[in-house]
Amino acid sequence: FGDGTWRVNSDILAGTYWTAGNPGCYWIRLSGFSGAVTDLLANDIVSGQVVVTIETSDAGFKTSQCGTWQPAGTVTPAQPLTQFGDGVWRVGVDIAPGSYHTEGAQSCYWERLNGFTGEAGDVLAYELPGGSAVVTLMGTDAGFKSRGCGTWTR
Repeated sequence: FGDGTWRVNSDILAGTYWTAGNPGCYWIRLSGFSGAVTDLLANDIVSGQVVVTIETSDAGFKTSQCGTWQPAGTVTPAQPLTQFGDGVWRVGVDIAPGSYHTEGAQSCYWERLNGFTGEAGDVLAYELPGGSAVVTLMGTDAGFKSRGCGTWTR
């Protein structure tokens, strides 16, 4: 599916989805369709690859400028990357576990993740390094999110 507002379990199925993304990709998990702030379960603006888990209890999912979403299990690289940029990545699938370094930037922000719902409970660790950074991704981490950090190299 692509841009639009979708009803979960009617228009689209719950599950984990992947998109190559675009600069300014915006998504929202919704508990209802009234337009009220209280309908927002989680949201994000991401540049680069994106991975999101839509739960069966979600009423809807809205996406804009993200490209085509596909079930995450259908998109798997031949082997995990050891060099990557901004986006949301699956550890052990898209990127290899290990220690990574980036020259970073003043606006660099990263998160180690245990899930892809976009909720605060998914975050295992995070940092705003304000320059160069080093992070160790564990084989038990579900994912890694990077914004404004440049290229990470193992």
